[in-house]
Amino acid sequence: MGEFLVSKKGIGYLIIYGTQVFNLDLVYSGILILIILSYIIYKPIKILENKTKNN
Repeated sequence: MGEFLVSKKGIGYLIIYGTQVFNLDLVYSGILILIILSYIIYKPIKILENKTKNN
């Protein structure tokens, strides 16, 4: 959370900036990008985890 508050660029900065200027589209798009990136990172790790459990 600290990265969001002190950043000067990036997705966290856009979310915080969007809340400050009451631009909900910017906030929601930043959150949506974080959700998509989280899923993209999570899915391969979950596949690898399942492969190691089966062996």
